[in-house]
Amino acid sequence: MLYPLALLIPIFLLLIFLEWKYEKNQHTSQFEWSNISNNMTIGAIDQFSSFGYLFILYACLNFVHSNFTLLSWDIKWIQWLCAFVAVDFTSYWYHRFSHKINLLWAGHITHHSSSFFNFSNGFRTSPFQGLFRILFWLWMPVLGFEPIVLVLCFQISGLHDFLVHTTVIKKMGWLENVIVTPSHHRVHHGKNEIYLDKNFGSFFIFWDKLFGTFQEETEEVVYGVKSEFSENNPVNSIFYHFKYLAATWVNIPKYSNKFKLLFMPPGWIPESSEHGKVRQETNKIQLISKCLSFFLLALGTLGTIVFLYLGRTLNPWYLALGITFTLTSLYLATIMLKKIK
Repeated sequence: MLYPLALLIPIFLLLIFLEWKYEKNQHTSQFEWSNISNNMTIGAIDQFSSFGYLFILYACLNFVHSNFTLLSWDIKWIQWLCAFVAVDFTSYWYHRFSHKINLLWAGHITHHSSSFFNFSNGFRTSPFQGLFRILFWLWMPVLGFEPIVLVLCFQISGLHDFLVHTTVIKKMGWLENVIVTPSHHRVHHGKNEIYLDKNFGSFFIFWDKLFGTFQEETEEVVYGVKSEFSENNPVNSIFYHFKYLAATWVNIPKYSNKFKLLFMPPGWIPESSEHGKVRQETNKIQLISKCLSFFLLALGTLGTIVFLYLGRTLNPWYLALGITFTLTSLYLATIMLKKIK
């Protein structure tokens, strides 16, 4: 099956290049090539994963539409128009909840964790975000919207989402009152106190104005997240908050608190006396991680010496296995040491 959106990728890459060229001439600093590479890798992972989660989304929408629909749309263009508004309304609330619920934030933080802001951020989307979105969409086919119409409206909206990730476009005149512009979205990506949890809109900005989450761009934006995130690699970018939740889940006492952790806002911890216990257990895990990382470093160093020395005498398959083991040990040690203070 062909994937027509893939043909847009060269256009997106050209836009990234032109943006980089412009900012280079302006002596601004919203580009770092390792960051762009990371964004593109995350985007590739997400797009390959979309073969799966878009199929699941379509199947779920089709099931609801076939069994629970209450309305039918006789005029096609009205269905398309209303479906686009419904998709955008749903995207607003899904986006807003993604900042307020730990489990959803784990799928969304990937998009926010970059300390740079440019077109390549449009690629930086975790596949978990696509999966978690499915439940939020199931009300729309109940109102008679056809699954294919909903999915295509989502894809069209996604093109706009890519284009608002830039610092090159400052203000867009009267359009600032109607659609989400780069200025609005820069605010959304800011970790300045005044910008936190603002401008959740996807295409239309009036949802934010209606529901009290709108903020004008009034000061220079500082990009990234409040937590101590390090831009190590795409895997860390995608699983960063999941790893935090897993470690916290293990250390928090009481199953009621473990369950609450998943649905409370990011940064939530049990109150008072339990906090000290969590901190103590976390310190133990850090000590174990430190010992394990140095063991892997030593193992990888030893493996390098041994397999370089014996390389020409070993069976090629054994050599390949040994090199893989050695490099994996060094890679894991590097990642673990990067995270340990």
